[in-house]
Amino acid sequence: MKRVEAKIQENRKEDSLSEPDKDPNTWLIEAKLDEDIVDWETVRLNFRFDEIEAGIVEGSMAEPNRFTVRTHGESPLKRGDVIHVEFGSRTRAEGSRRASASLPVATARPDDLLS
Repeated sequence: MKRVEAKIQENRKEDSLSEPDKDPNTWLIEAKLDEDIVDWETVRLNFRFDEIEAGIVEGSMAEPNRFTVRTHGESPLKRGDVIHVEFGSRTRAEGSRRASASLPVATARPDDLLS
């Protein structure tokens, strides 16, 4: 596992109508890593609860250095705050197992968002 810093770009309430669970207490934290991740499409991210301070639902990477974390409840993180993220390769066995602090990350490509 490698540890890098990520700077918070935005922490906003998610539109509950845009998600299947329609949870009105869901937030999106968008952050930028201080370096690119080579295998970003298959990476496994690990977050520290004491930095996020909200229940982690899922995470997704949009680019080699940008990710979004979906949380249940509002995190106190603000634009410019720095968090630490550990990442490593995801194994086949880990693909079916999810822990709230360590997430196999799904990737979203711009074309996926338009369909």
